[in-house]
Amino acid sequence: MSTPARSLALILRDRRDQLRERWIAALEGRVDPDYRELLASPLGERTLRTIVDDLVAVTQAEEYEVPGIRRRVEEQAAAAAAHWASLGFTTRDVVSGVHALRAAVLDVLSDALVQDQMPSFGDSLEQLKVLDESLDRLVCASVTAAERNG
Repeated sequence: MSTPARSLALILRDRRDQLRERWIAALEGRVDPDYRELLASPLGERTLRTIVDDLVAVTQAEEYEVPGIRRRVEEQAAAAAAHWASLGFTTRDVVSGVHALRAAVLDVLSDALVQDQMPSFGDSLEQLKVLDESLDRLVCASVTAAERNG
């Protein structure tokens, strides 16, 4: 018997451990080994928790609340990117880390699809667009921070 369909962000929240494992695996060969090690630490776990919680907030917010949430998330992403840069990591590492997270998200959602835990196809596509836009905004905020501090 299948479970009721839920939002993709909630699926990711409920599968956060799996998402983290897939993300750390996807970082291999994409980022500096020291950056991967840092993301595999409790700091990386907090970073992922924040990203997922922000995705949930955006997907569950009223339309008028979304711009404020996005602005806050982008400011936090820019500050985090500046912090990573101060530790000697490159913008490429940060951006590649977000792209690795996108790959991990797709893997986790594919598993949920196989287990019949996904919303309808149309709903899934619409929600995936929102998740994808949110990750794109993290990339843009990271690049903007690097340009400002570069």
